[in-house]
Amino acid sequence: MCTHPCLCMCILCFFFNYLCFLLFFPFTIVFFFLFFIRSTTLSLYICKMGRDMMTYNVHEGNLEAMIHGYRDGLLRVDEYNNLCQCDNLSDLKSQLQVTDYGNFLQQEGTLTARIIVDRAQEVLVKQFRELRAWSEPPLCDFLDFISYEYMISNVLKLIVAKRSGRASLELLTKCHPLGTFPELPTLIAAMDVREMFEVVLVDSPVGRFFSAEGGFERDFEEMSVEFIRGILMKNYYEQFYDLCYALGGETRDVMCPLLDAEADRMVLTFTINTLGMREITPADRRKVFPNLGTLVDIHDDIAESENEEQLRDRLRRFQTYFDLLDESRSMETAGKKSLERRFVELSVVLYSDAMTRQFQYGVFYAYVKLKELEINNLQWISDCVVQQVRNRLHEYVNIVIAQ
Repeated sequence: MCTHPCLCMCILCFFFNYLCFLLFFPFTIVFFFLFFIRSTTLSLYICKMGRDMMTYNVHEGNLEAMIHGYRDGLLRVDEYNNLCQCDNLSDLKSQLQVTDYGNFLQQEGTLTARIIVDRAQEVLVKQFRELRAWSEPPLCDFLDFISYEYMISNVLKLIVAKRSGRASLELLTKCHPLGTFPELPTLIAAMDVREMFEVVLVDSPVGRFFSAEGGFERDFEEMSVEFIRGILMKNYYEQFYDLCYALGGETRDVMCPLLDAEADRMVLTFTINTLGMREITPADRRKVFPNLGTLVDIHDDIAESENEEQLRDRLRRFQTYFDLLDESRSMETAGKKSLERRFVELSVVLYSDAMTRQFQYGVFYAYVKLKELEINNLQWISDCVVQQVRNRLHEYVNIVIAQ
């Protein structure tokens, strides 16, 4: 019998704890290792998302709130119906006054459809410039890319005017205000298209899209306007895509598919518009196809298409686009126009989805596109009212799906 029970108890406790330590120590090590790995992975994930969640609201939360406020001001179904009931532009003005457009036509005397469109564009430009003024990198760079598309369009308008001998100064007033830049008026003073090209390349914000590396290796004077537009938009989409991909996170997840769709649309419309044009060869087509999009694997086949039947047959693996071309063929109206309309309607669905996603820059791109479509709708309705073509008033593009 033990004469020192306390000592025996201590020894037993020591051996028991030691045994427990030997048994559970490996599990403890594994537990802490897994906990460390999980914590590290989560930290890396959060760091990878960057501003998407950690600091997005600090830097861009107020601007996203502004853009959603603008989006809520897009015309609704009942407001479109009221506009389609108008007998003249004065009635149209009265109906627009009770929308978010407010008194934007208050100072106008004699109304025209062009004035309504111009003032609506000014509303968009004011909103966009306010967003741009409050933004900081990288959002300001993203917003600049949105405006670059309109700058390219304005430069092309002046190039067409110079080639045709039209008055460029008058055409300057018809340029989209979202695409104006300080050097734009200097293009008017250029002696020829080559000089215009040099001015744009050296001084304008869109000079990067006119570089020789971007595909302008031939004489600028000899290029068709369709080819010039294609090269510029190819460079634009590729560089915009690179920016969105580098931003990562939700912006990449939303914007890259959007730009893929825009690239696919460009590839198909350019191909259809140049079918039968001898000056545009399959090699020329291939040069203007952006290196992105869901159709990138069959760009060579698309470029070789000699007619719409061949093109449609090569799109059988891409059901959405195959159906678009198949439906446009059955239209009694011009196939190109009906195809473009279907592309626009498809884009509206994508813009709608982008407006519902958080912590990403796609909302800014989607809103500008939707607002531009709304302005086009105002022009369509205004023209129909002026020309008294009431049976076509409701043929505007439905963008209410995005609300």
